[in-house]
Amino acid sequence: MRRIIRLLLSALVVGGLALTTAVVVNRPGEIADVAIAARAIPEPKPATPYDQAVASLEEHSAALLRGDEKAWLAAVDVPLRPRYRAQFRALRALEVFRFDYHPGYGKPVKGNPAAVTFSNEIAYCLSTDMCPGKTGSDWQAPPRIHQRLTMRPVGGRYVITKLTPDETDNPNRPLPWEYDDLVALRGSRVTLLAAPAQRHLLSKLLPSAEAAARANDRFAALAGTPQSRYRIYLAGEKQWRTWYGGEDDNWVLGKAIPLNMYGIDVTLRAKELEGDPLWLRVILRHELGHVVTLSGAFRTDWAEDTWLSEGIAEYIGWAPTAAGRTMRRSSVRWALGGAAPKSMVPARPGPKASDRAGDAFYGLSHLAVDCMAKKYGDVKLMTFVRLVLTEDNSYDQAARDAYGVPFATLDRACVKWVRGQVL
Repeated sequence: MRRIIRLLLSALVVGGLALTTAVVVNRPGEIADVAIAARAIPEPKPATPYDQAVASLEEHSAALLRGDEKAWLAAVDVPLRPRYRAQFRALRALEVFRFDYHPGYGKPVKGNPAAVTFSNEIAYCLSTDMCPGKTGSDWQAPPRIHQRLTMRPVGGRYVITKLTPDETDNPNRPLPWEYDDLVALRGSRVTLLAAPAQRHLLSKLLPSAEAAARANDRFAALAGTPQSRYRIYLAGEKQWRTWYGGEDDNWVLGKAIPLNMYGIDVTLRAKELEGDPLWLRVILRHELGHVVTLSGAFRTDWAEDTWLSEGIAEYIGWAPTAAGRTMRRSSVRWALGGAAPKSMVPARPGPKASDRAGDAFYGLSHLAVDCMAKKYGDVKLMTFVRLVLTEDNSYDQAARDAYGVPFATLDRACVKWVRGQVL
């Protein structure tokens, strides 16, 4: 009679060895010889200093996102804690919802084999507007900053003991929240942040900033770039010369800084904000106008199109006041010297240009945009702006698509119109 054989396999771990046991059963109750085969399994390798440093960074990020300041500071050596405490509070005020460390290759620190140093990249998101989750180019991804970290064991865990900025990859650094103490005030649509010396401006500016955000909603709808929240930094003179790479143009009062395709920060020169309420309203709406007209752009450099980016921001900032009736009229007439401009496109003044030259440039840019709005309406105007500023079309192609005429025809008509407004 043929025997029926069943194999029962089990695995045991004894003394670091995996034991595989085969049991042959002839009949119920009758057990045959047992064959045991042993195979060695290597003991797990101890975590390296780099592994432990990376694990500490992962916990550091998680602490920030869950709002645990104590745990966030536990990953930082004592001398650096004031800086990281300020960073934690600023990022929480900015509603950070992503903060990912991407450490590079680790190297031991000379004279301290337990310490490790490495380049590091941080990918961060401060709003869903900034990071809508769309795939594409690096410019569509969350913004990133680069730094170099040194970490060593303190009290049983690895902590950051040295932070060296690497700003060569991004001319718009340092960002305000990276190193400076900031105070914040949040409204329903706007978050204002400033250095402690400008704290007194926050409550004064917030109502105006909220009103500017609401006024910009109409233009955001036309541009297809609705914003749930705006970020505005108020810069003292020291910060104005350092934040986002610093500003050298003496005639510039505010800046809009794209961080990626969708996220744009605004910074304002604090000393220009205490004065005429009308001027404050214009500045706020102007800079938020940059946010709604440059969001979604496939490029980062608008130097050749400064007249259009500033002109549409002026149009939004002064609306509904016509360009020929603003406070810039006298500077425009001074710049033209009694003659009609050769083109609706004014030349951008240099960094050392006078305030009046900068004022005239803004006024002429506003006149050019106002001409297009008067001839074709806001819907077609915003189409032209989008085609040039965000989709990088030529002026001629954009004019043909938006207005149905070549740009040369548009230019001649607007030169004549501008002359009639200011001369």
